[in-house]
Amino acid sequence: MGTTVFERRRPAASVVEHALTGTRQAAFWLDDVQRPRHPELRGAVTADLAIVGGGYTGLWTAVLAKQRNPDARVVLLEGQRIGWAASGRNGGFCEASLTHGRENGENRWPEELDELDRLGLENLDEIEAASAELGMDFEFERNGALDIAVEPHQVEWLREAAADAAARGDDSVELLVGDAARAEVNSPTYLAALWNKRTSALL
Repeated sequence: MGTTVFERRRPAASVVEHALTGTRQAAFWLDDVQRPRHPELRGAVTADLAIVGGGYTGLWTAVLAKQRNPDARVVLLEGQRIGWAASGRNGGFCEASLTHGRENGENRWPEELDELDRLGLENLDEIEAASAELGMDFEFERNGALDIAVEPHQVEWLREAAADAAARGDDSVELLVGDAARAEVNSPTYLAALWNKRTSALL
Protein backbone atom coordinates (compact mmCIF):
# COMPACT_ATOMS: atom_id res chain seq x y z
CA MET A 1 0.00 0.00 0.00
CA GLY A 2 1.24 3.48 -0.83
CA THR A 3 2.16 5.98 1.83
CA THR A 4 0.35 9.07 0.48
CA VAL A 5 -3.29 9.68 -0.30
CA PHE A 6 -2.42 9.98 -3.98
CA GLU A 7 -0.89 6.49 -3.94
CA ARG A 8 -3.67 4.96 -1.85
CA ARG A 9 -6.39 6.42 -4.09
CA ARG A 10 -4.58 6.30 -7.43
CA PRO A 11 -7.01 6.31 -10.38
CA ALA A 12 -6.72 3.69 -13.07
CA ALA A 13 -4.21 4.49 -15.82
CA SER A 14 -7.05 4.47 -18.35
CA VAL A 15 -8.81 7.25 -16.43
CA VAL A 16 -5.68 9.42 -16.50
CA GLU A 17 -5.11 8.70 -20.18
CA HIS A 18 -8.72 9.59 -21.01
CA ALA A 19 -8.50 12.83 -19.00
CA LEU A 20 -5.40 13.89 -20.94
CA THR A 21 -6.73 12.99 -24.39
CA GLY A 22 -6.44 15.93 -26.77
CA THR A 23 -4.22 17.94 -24.44
CA ARG A 24 -0.71 19.15 -25.02
CA GLN A 25 2.00 20.54 -22.79
CA ALA A 26 2.06 24.32 -23.19
CA ALA A 27 1.64 27.56 -21.27
CA PHE A 28 -1.98 28.31 -22.16
CA TRP A 29 -1.75 32.06 -21.42
CA LEU A 30 0.91 32.36 -24.12
CA ASP A 31 -0.97 30.15 -26.57
CA ASP A 32 -3.49 32.66 -27.90
CA VAL A 33 -1.67 35.97 -27.69
CA GLN A 34 -0.13 37.76 -30.63
CA ARG A 35 3.45 38.33 -29.52
CA PRO A 36 5.31 40.80 -31.72
CA ARG A 37 8.59 39.76 -33.23
CA HIS A 38 11.48 42.15 -32.79
CA PRO A 39 14.42 42.53 -35.15
CA GLU A 40 17.74 40.92 -34.44
CA LEU A 41 20.44 43.25 -33.21
CA ARG A 42 22.91 43.91 -35.98
CA GLY A 43 25.85 46.28 -35.88
CA ALA A 44 26.73 48.75 -33.16
CA VAL A 45 24.10 50.25 -30.88
CA THR A 46 24.61 52.98 -28.31
CA ALA A 47 22.52 52.88 -25.14
CA ASP A 48 22.40 54.53 -21.74
CA LEU A 49 21.39 51.16 -20.29
CA ALA A 50 21.72 47.70 -21.85
CA ILE A 51 19.71 44.91 -20.22
CA VAL A 52 20.43 41.26 -21.00
CA GLY A 53 17.41 38.98 -20.59
CA GLY A 54 13.74 39.50 -21.41
CA GLY A 55 12.17 37.81 -18.41
CA TYR A 56 10.42 39.51 -15.50
CA THR A 57 13.61 40.94 -14.05
CA GLY A 58 14.89 42.37 -17.32
CA LEU A 59 11.54 43.76 -18.43
CA TRP A 60 10.80 45.35 -15.06
CA THR A 61 14.29 46.87 -14.98
CA ALA A 62 13.57 48.47 -18.36
CA VAL A 63 10.21 49.85 -17.16
CA LEU A 64 11.73 51.35 -14.01
CA ALA A 65 14.63 52.83 -15.95
CA LYS A 66 12.28 54.59 -18.38
CA GLN A 67 10.07 55.82 -15.54
CA ARG A 68 13.07 57.36 -13.80
CA ASN A 69 14.50 58.85 -16.98
CA PRO A 70 12.07 58.87 -19.93
CA ASP A 71 14.77 60.25 -22.24
CA ALA A 72 17.18 57.40 -21.55
CA ARG A 73 17.90 55.02 -24.42
CA VAL A 74 17.27 51.58 -22.99
CA VAL A 75 18.10 48.49 -25.03
CA LEU A 76 16.90 45.06 -23.94
CA LEU A 77 18.63 42.01 -25.41
CA GLU A 78 17.00 38.57 -25.47
CA GLY A 79 18.46 35.54 -27.22
CA GLN A 80 15.12 33.73 -27.60
CA ARG A 81 11.70 35.36 -27.20
CA ILE A 82 10.39 37.62 -24.44
CA GLY A 83 9.23 35.50 -21.52
CA TRP A 84 10.20 32.21 -23.18
CA ALA A 85 11.82 30.64 -20.09
CA ALA A 86 10.75 30.57 -16.43
CA SER A 87 8.95 33.94 -16.66
CA GLY A 88 6.53 32.42 -19.19
CA ARG A 89 6.00 29.20 -17.25
CA ASN A 90 5.40 30.39 -13.71
CA GLY A 91 1.84 29.09 -13.44
CA GLY A 92 0.26 32.53 -13.77
CA PHE A 93 0.57 33.41 -10.10
CA CYS A 94 2.53 35.89 -8.05
CA GLU A 95 3.44 35.42 -4.37
CA ALA A 96 4.36 38.04 -1.80
CA SER A 97 6.70 35.72 0.10
CA LEU A 98 10.41 36.53 -0.21
CA THR A 99 11.33 33.53 1.96
CA HIS A 100 9.57 30.64 0.19
CA GLY A 101 7.19 30.23 3.11
CA ARG A 102 6.99 31.60 6.64
CA GLU A 103 8.50 28.50 8.27
CA ASN A 104 11.58 28.72 6.05
CA GLY A 105 11.88 32.40 6.92
CA GLU A 106 11.62 31.67 10.64
CA ASN A 107 14.39 29.08 10.36
CA ARG A 108 16.76 31.27 8.34
CA TRP A 109 16.05 34.92 9.16
CA PRO A 110 13.98 35.04 12.36
CA GLU A 111 15.12 38.54 13.30
CA GLU A 112 14.31 39.96 9.87
CA LEU A 113 11.12 38.04 9.10
CA ASP A 114 8.65 40.82 9.90
CA GLU A 115 10.56 43.18 7.61
CA LEU A 116 10.77 40.55 4.86
CA ASP A 117 7.02 39.97 5.12
CA ARG A 118 6.40 43.71 4.90
CA LEU A 119 8.63 44.09 1.85
CA GLY A 120 7.02 41.10 0.12
CA LEU A 121 3.53 42.54 0.55
CA GLU A 122 4.80 45.92 -0.62
CA ASN A 123 6.13 44.27 -3.79
CA LEU A 124 2.78 42.63 -4.51
CA ASP A 125 0.92 45.89 -3.85
CA GLU A 126 3.22 47.73 -6.26
CA ILE A 127 2.69 45.14 -9.00
CA GLU A 128 -1.06 45.60 -8.60
CA ALA A 129 -0.71 49.39 -8.70
CA ALA A 130 1.60 49.29 -11.72
CA SER A 131 -0.81 47.09 -13.67
CA ALA A 132 -3.45 49.81 -13.39
CA GLU A 133 -1.11 52.79 -13.76
CA LEU A 134 0.62 51.48 -16.88
CA GLY A 135 -2.44 49.85 -18.44
CA MET A 136 -0.71 46.47 -18.62
CA ASP A 137 -2.57 43.86 -20.63
CA PHE A 138 -3.09 41.25 -17.95
CA GLU A 139 -5.75 40.54 -15.35
CA PHE A 140 -4.42 41.00 -11.83
CA GLU A 141 -6.69 39.14 -9.41
CA ARG A 142 -5.87 39.38 -5.68
CA ASN A 143 -7.39 36.07 -4.59
CA GLY A 144 -4.91 34.75 -2.03
CA ALA A 145 -3.39 31.30 -1.72
CA LEU A 146 -4.48 27.97 -0.26
CA ASP A 147 -2.14 25.69 1.66
CA ILE A 148 -3.77 22.24 1.41
CA ALA A 149 -3.86 19.32 3.85
CA VAL A 150 -4.38 15.87 2.35
CA GLU A 151 -3.31 13.90 5.45
CA PRO A 152 -4.62 14.21 9.05
CA HIS A 153 -1.26 15.34 10.46
CA GLN A 154 -1.18 18.15 7.88
CA VAL A 155 -4.50 19.44 9.22
CA GLU A 156 -2.80 19.96 12.57
CA TRP A 157 0.02 21.85 10.85
CA LEU A 158 -2.53 24.19 9.31
CA ARG A 159 -4.25 24.67 12.66
CA GLU A 160 -0.90 25.67 14.18
CA ALA A 161 -0.21 28.09 11.31
CA ALA A 162 -3.68 29.65 11.72
CA ALA A 163 -3.12 30.06 15.46
CA ASP A 164 0.29 31.64 14.79
CA ALA A 165 -1.26 34.12 12.36
CA ALA A 166 -3.97 35.01 14.89
CA ALA A 167 -1.34 35.55 17.58
CA ARG A 168 0.46 37.98 15.25
CA GLY A 169 -2.79 39.85 14.66
CA ASP A 170 -2.98 38.74 11.01
CA ASP A 171 -6.71 38.60 10.25
CA SER A 172 -6.18 37.78 6.56
CA VAL A 173 -5.63 34.06 7.27
CA GLU A 174 -8.59 31.68 7.55
CA LEU A 175 -8.64 27.94 8.30
CA LEU A 176 -11.07 25.94 6.14
CA VAL A 177 -11.83 22.39 7.23
CA GLY A 178 -13.62 19.60 5.37
CA ASP A 179 -16.45 20.84 3.16
CA ALA A 180 -15.30 24.45 3.56
CA ALA A 181 -11.96 23.57 1.94
CA ARG A 182 -13.60 21.50 -0.79
CA ALA A 183 -15.97 24.37 -1.55
CA GLU A 184 -12.92 26.33 -2.72
CA VAL A 185 -11.28 23.45 -4.65
CA ASN A 186 -13.48 20.40 -5.04
CA SER A 187 -11.13 17.48 -4.46
CA PRO A 188 -12.00 14.45 -2.32
CA THR A 189 -8.37 14.36 -1.12
CA TYR A 190 -8.56 17.82 0.52
CA LEU A 191 -9.13 17.63 4.28
CA ALA A 192 -8.43 21.27 5.09
CA ALA A 193 -6.93 24.44 3.69
CA LEU A 194 -5.29 27.54 5.08
CA TRP A 195 -6.46 30.53 3.04
CA ASN A 196 -4.13 33.52 3.11
CA LYS A 197 -6.24 36.14 1.41
CA ARG A 198 -3.68 38.84 0.63
CA THR A 199 -0.28 37.30 -0.16
CA SER A 200 -0.97 35.85 -3.60
CA ALA A 201 -2.48 36.90 -6.89
CA LEU A 202 -3.28 35.47 -10.30
CA LEU A 203 -1.97 37.22 -13.39
